[in-house]
Amino acid sequence: MSSLSYLVTILVVLLPVAFPTAQAQNNNISSFATSDTIRLTLAQADEQFNAHNLTVLASQLGITENKAYEIQAQLRVNPAVYVETMPYNQQTRDVLPFSQSSGQQVVQVQQLIRLAGKRNKQVAIAKTGTELATDRLYDLLRTLTYQLHTTFYDLYFAQQSLSVYNQEIATLQQTVSLYQQQYDKGNVPLKDLTRLKAYLFSLTTERRQLLHRIADDQGDLIVLLNRSPSTSFLPIVTSETIDTYSVNNLALPTLYQLAEEHRFDLKGYRDQAKQEQQNLDLQKALAVPDLTLQGTYDRNGSYIPNYFGVGIGINLPLLNKNQGNIQAARVRIQSSQQNVAAYTLQVDSDVQRAYIKAQQTEQLYRTFDQRFNDDFSRLIDGVTTNYKKQNIDVVEFLDFFDSYKSSQIQYAQLQNDRMQSLEEIRFAVGTNPFNN
Repeated sequence: MSSLSYLVTILVVLLPVAFPTAQAQNNNISSFATSDTIRLTLAQADEQFNAHNLTVLASQLGITENKAYEIQAQLRVNPAVYVETMPYNQQTRDVLPFSQSSGQQVVQVQQLIRLAGKRNKQVAIAKTGTELATDRLYDLLRTLTYQLHTTFYDLYFAQQSLSVYNQEIATLQQTVSLYQQQYDKGNVPLKDLTRLKAYLFSLTTERRQLLHRIADDQGDLIVLLNRSPSTSFLPIVTSETIDTYSVNNLALPTLYQLAEEHRFDLKGYRDQAKQEQQNLDLQKALAVPDLTLQGTYDRNGSYIPNYFGVGIGINLPLLNKNQGNIQAARVRIQSSQQNVAAYTLQVDSDVQRAYIKAQQTEQLYRTFDQRFNDDFSRLIDGVTTNYKKQNIDVVEFLDFFDSYKSSQIQYAQLQNDRMQSLEEIRFAVGTNPFNN
């Protein structure tokens, strides 16, 4: 057997390893699983996220805090008590005299009565503060859910790509080893061996970069799901999940409406404007002076012993009518209204941009012939036949080898881009548009 025929036989034997079937690729995914590996679907990831994410749990406490402020705003002003006694009677020389004839004591009780509905207006502001805390919580959930979903899909497709690299590198390592033996015997030229080693080094470098990306995704999921740092995740995604949703089933006007209803960051701006209006009402109420009721008991200091008296007091709003705070509240209302208008435009722009990007990705995905990989595998058989006939050399064969790898990686990236674009629409509208 000639050296060329020998090398062809080697490549033909290794070919099924380099270009496995789809089932073989799925089986290879099991190589990711370790004793600390958690297999989970996207729904399971959502469930764990909602139950264990520390940032979400901390934000939920913010709502509890604001409810406490509501309770505080509902409380009324405490009464004030004033007690006075004489420490020493110079005539009788008694110290702290409490007898009827030689002692003097005064007791006063005051109660502030807030007028103009100040208490109710403060309660309204506190309730809006709770609504703002709720807005922040749901906007945080929207942001972190988007990060969870995009990381989940990115990790899944990165692991798919890693399988391709693992298979090709394993094949090339065997091929390089055999070529090295044949080169040592003088059966193959140095340029062919160098070409194989260079391509193997390129694949190894690309694989290392992919491993860095996987490590970043794993780290993000560990934080999002509040798991041990030693945990690794194996996302489970079915073909039905990928093909179930399509941006073509969505209408842009409907997405605008959903964003108006479900974007809690936009609702936060509106609640802020609402709170500024409530603050103006409160500042106007503060211009109205409060009433003070007073009861007095004087033992011996009045014109008669055991004097009882009641009184009423009120500030005269002659100089300070709270004009500055009222004017500032009006300015803040105008500012908040402009912020609402500006952010509404921003939200609509986010929705439109996400929709257009998803359409473009969907169009590319739908035009891609999913039978391409099978056709490419059959093409490799033809390439091998031509290689046996010495119609192509090892360099041309490696070019087809590289093309197969690129097609697999690019297809996985295309699927990833499509799912990422659908998640971006969900992020832009604040809810899952396919469930509405």
